[in-house]
Amino acid sequence: MPERTERTLLYIKYVDDALAEQGAAAVEGTISGMSLRILARALPDGRTSVAVSLYRRVHRMRASGKAFHYWTPEELTSIARTKKDLVVLRDIDRRTGKSTTRHVFSGIVVGSWIHGLSWTLQSWMRSNPQARRLEGPEPERVGDAVDEAIGEIREHIGELPNWNDRFPLLKDGWPDRPASAYLPYLDAHDPAQVAKNLFGVRAYRRPLAREVERLDISTLSWFALFRGLVPVDWLIDAMRTTKATDGRREMRQRSLTYLQQRGIRSILRRTPQQVLRRILKEPVHQARRTLADAADCTAHRLAVTRDLALLPGIIAARGQRRVRGSRDLEHLVRDLPEIERWQNSRGRAAQRVTVEEIRALREMEDYNREVRLLPEGTAQVADWDLWKDETFRAQALRLIEDRRRELMAAHDRERYERDEARRLERIARQTQRHAWALQTAALLDGREAAPGLKLVVARDAETLSRWGAMLNNCIGGYAGELELDVFAAVCEADGRVRLNLQISQSHGVEQILGKYNRDAVRELGEAAQQVVDGLGAMEVSFHSDALGMGGLRLPQEKH
Repeated sequence: MPERTERTLLYIKYVDDALAEQGAAAVEGTISGMSLRILARALPDGRTSVAVSLYRRVHRMRASGKAFHYWTPEELTSIARTKKDLVVLRDIDRRTGKSTTRHVFSGIVVGSWIHGLSWTLQSWMRSNPQARRLEGPEPERVGDAVDEAIGEIREHIGELPNWNDRFPLLKDGWPDRPASAYLPYLDAHDPAQVAKNLFGVRAYRRPLAREVERLDISTLSWFALFRGLVPVDWLIDAMRTTKATDGRREMRQRSLTYLQQRGIRSILRRTPQQVLRRILKEPVHQARRTLADAADCTAHRLAVTRDLALLPGIIAARGQRRVRGSRDLEHLVRDLPEIERWQNSRGRAAQRVTVEEIRALREMEDYNREVRLLPEGTAQVADWDLWKDETFRAQALRLIEDRRRELMAAHDRERYERDEARRLERIARQTQRHAWALQTAALLDGREAAPGLKLVVARDAETLSRWGAMLNNCIGGYAGELELDVFAAVCEADGRVRLNLQISQSHGVEQILGKYNRDAVRELGEAAQQVVDGLGAMEVSFHSDALGMGGLRLPQEKH
């Protein structure tokens, strides 16, 4: 096979040296040069393709602080005549690498987009008058050189095809639509030929041709995805139940992209015929939208996709009858295991190098931060050139690790000492409370609180539990505070408990409650004030917000 040859129709390249030096010194993202190239490539089959590219020279700063520059594409466009004698214009997105194509027909100016690229180049040259010419004509002759190159492009590409001549079955006014969707109508003079192009010669039937003539191309493209997967009679029955719509209104709806068509076809090939028949019985717009969503996660060029090879086994395990339509099939596709397919190896390698460089820079900054905290002369502060030395980096990382271990050991030791001091302080405080509780219990136990009432101090948890059962309150739950606080009961001569008290060292009497946690006045009446006064005479203090003191005076308010 003969090799593809190239011939340069136009090459313009200008750089600004002063701007390049400034950009290399301090400016991030400086554009110091632009170039426009037009190449004519002779393909092995005799056709010619013309590629137009606009590049710019950009300056950046590495993570190490060093400046570098590179040429990056601003616009990438090509035009060529296909084997079917149609002319295709292709644009490549420089950020995503995705290409979009459209057919051009007579009445469209071939060099219009080239004039736009030339205007971008000339605008940069006018804003940078010191730019130096490396290739191409002088600045004042750039426009003439572009016009000459466009003339040569017309000679290579030839006359643009006429829409009405190549698509006789379609009405006038359709050349602004993507011609790739109407390729089954190319040079077809009757619906029978369109049916053969869509579904194959062997599947052709006269009823199929009648349905092709009745339906629009968007609906026909949906049924064409089932070509060879189901009997043609099923397709004819499904097309008969589909209502014809206005073609222009149908095209205004979201049409299937090439990747979606490829993904849907891959799903349908792995689906049993009985499930396909249920999908064909659904409304076209519903099934198409549902399977398009499923195809979006399987037919992407770079992103995470699904392993469709497992789909037949999952459908068999689930049971064909339980896959009732396109929505159930979509759920099965979305639940398939994910796989990653990276085709842009160069971009992935560049990303890996950038990530490794950023990680190394952060390690160097961590090392220098630790070194500055050490005594002077203990270790050497690193720069980027020294950090790239593997031996020094290994020693530095060991130093950082040892330093971190020392800091963690010191932190653990400090935390242990702090916790131990708190524990000893807590023990001392509890010892003091215990001594006070024993002294206060000895003072109060058996003393007369009021005429006919005496104080009894609880010595164990069983007593508290018995008091709680007698008064229907929660004093039994304070067993953990025994001998730290004083728990007493106001009892009658026969041992009947009337009030419960909780007395703490810091607040004095905190609770003085009767049955069902009633206030002392409701429980004892006027005798409650005598109990409070008696406790005050024993030098027992009361909390200002003590529970159960409603209607009572504090001992200090007596006078």
